[in-house]
Amino acid sequence: MLKLANWQAHLAQARRPGWHWAEALGMPALGLATGFWLSPADPFGVGAPFPWQWLVPLLVALRYGMLPGLAAAGVLLLGWLLLLRGQPVPPAYFIGGLIMTMIAGEYSGIWRTRVRRVEELNRYIDERLDRLARQHHLLRLSHERLEQNLISRPVTLRDALARLRGLLDEHTGQGSLPVGQSFLDFMAQFCQLEAAALFEWRNGELVEDPVALIGNDADYDRDDALLRYAVSHRTLCHVQTDALQHAETGLLVAVPLRNSIGAQIGVLAIKRMPFFALNDDTLQMISVLSAYYAEQVSVHELAAPLLEALPDCPASFAYEVFNLQRVQRESSLTSTIVIQFFRNNAQQHDIFNAVLRSQRGLDQVWAIEDHPTRALITLMPLSTVKVVDGYLARIENLVQERFGKTPAQAGISHHSVSLAKPDAWIQLQGLLRENRSLDPAPRVAA
Repeated sequence: MLKLANWQAHLAQARRPGWHWAEALGMPALGLATGFWLSPADPFGVGAPFPWQWLVPLLVALRYGMLPGLAAAGVLLLGWLLLLRGQPVPPAYFIGGLIMTMIAGEYSGIWRTRVRRVEELNRYIDERLDRLARQHHLLRLSHERLEQNLISRPVTLRDALARLRGLLDEHTGQGSLPVGQSFLDFMAQFCQLEAAALFEWRNGELVEDPVALIGNDADYDRDDALLRYAVSHRTLCHVQTDALQHAETGLLVAVPLRNSIGAQIGVLAIKRMPFFALNDDTLQMISVLSAYYAEQVSVHELAAPLLEALPDCPASFAYEVFNLQRVQRESSLTSTIVIQFFRNNAQQHDIFNAVLRSQRGLDQVWAIEDHPTRALITLMPLSTVKVVDGYLARIENLVQERFGKTPAQAGISHHSVSLAKPDAWIQLQGLLRENRSLDPAPRVAA
């Protein structure tokens, strides 16, 4: 167990910035010291059947890449010049070792790039899957609550969530927890909260004054056992949590507000609620709604720069573009935006709706229907040119089979914008402005 702990500590240190350079310079020096100890007459192993000293630069290059490997090789050359003064440098010994190190470094670089791309792809898929799971879970809870309260409560959960999204869309102020009071009022209505506070998480700690408050009691202890447990374990906890059975607390429930990428933006502290409301269903509802609020706040915050250029764009669409642009920068995995314009004609409404209903579930869709020339903007994550061509071919077959027209005859034109281009969002903005000002006669994209 001790050896395992030592190896874990070593791996943790290896992740620190600059540690690989310390290994690149220290390991060959250690190898030279070992060579002098084993063979003082030939520490570099020039006369040995195999140049053992070059194993160190080889291993460094395989693990960290070409530059650290060349640095390790430079230590060997510097050691020869300092330790064996006057002796000629054997060209074949060092040239052969350098070539071997460079090959290993190139091999390492290629595979490190591939691994980084796969990790970035998996990270994006995990984030997308987490958001999808939360949305489906929220939908199920909404249906259950609708069945239970359809008669007694005129406002449905879906309507309340829509109002909450609307408040976030209208909010233009600063702060990491916008419309916090509206969110707490919303939680009080649907989860029967009587006294609760919403705290902002900033710079690794809770802000002292709550952002929002319901109830007459404003005395909340930031060092409360429930708050500390919720923050440290990043999960909902309550007074019946096993690890808190004997803890002194003035709260009933504490919920960390985390988005789908794991970033924490605040904590919800609940001090009072009806006894019969404190059950698994209500706790589940509190957890899901808190995650929904945190996700929507993060979406609006990260998508804000893009929404300044296109304020009509849905925040979720802009957030997905922002996320995929990050994936593109870090792993060169390309995504594409396909823009389809539907010119004004007798069947425009039917054709537009048919194409809209045929969209893939993986894609993000932004539909513009309030202009004579309707538009359908489809964000296709991690899509190659072949994927885009297949999508356009499928739309063409759909229009041909249902309406007996080619896309040109149906007044459909299309454009595609790759997120690999740094000005992709500006191109999209220009295309929308251009086509809104054009005559609605059919036109086919070149």
